[in-house]
Amino acid sequence: MRDTIEKYAEEWGETIILFEPRELDDALIGIAARIGLRVAAYDYAKLVEIHHKKLGMNLEEAEEWVQINAMGSYMGDGTPVIVWIPQ
Repeated sequence: MRDTIEKYAEEWGETIILFEPRELDDALIGIAARIGLRVAAYDYAKLVEIHHKKLGMNLEEAEEWVQINAMGSYMGDGTPVIVWIPQ
């Protein structure tokens, strides 16, 4: 998915910010768009799961990390969005 998003961004002449480390790519679900803006979109539950299971945080730490460092940070117009997908 990362490669596809980077390809589109290059074609569009836009900067789309993607989270690091690359393990977080498993939570990448696509591109969100509105007039004049395209950004990476990540699944909230998958971000938490990756931080919990792959990056060694307990569940509370993982949720806090996603809420503060992913949802709570602004990196300019290309800042990714976090999507809650009802189960």
